[in-house]
Amino acid sequence: MNNNLAVEIDGITGEVETLPPQKGQRYRCKLDSLGDVKREMAKVYREARSGLVDVQEATKLTWCLQAVGKVIEGSDLEKRIEALEAKNGH
Repeated sequence: MNNNLAVEIDGITGEVETLPPQKGQRYRCKLDSLGDVKREMAKVYREARSGLVDVQEATKLTWCLQAVGKVIEGSDLEKRIEALEAKNGH
């Protein structure tokens, strides 16, 4: 039986108990600019092409990254509009 789950063996009885899977560590990456989002999307793409990440999971991650990118675009546009309005005295 090839199983990647962690097990604990009772030292007295010798019984094997499968431990619940651990949650993954928090993934940290900088997503403050469209360039950051672009780099992360490229990384997800390369990992999917290499078989390191399931294609369905990569698709979900890419959709999330697209949403982050749209928020960044909207925020940047908002800042530009506010700067133009301040410059024109509105």
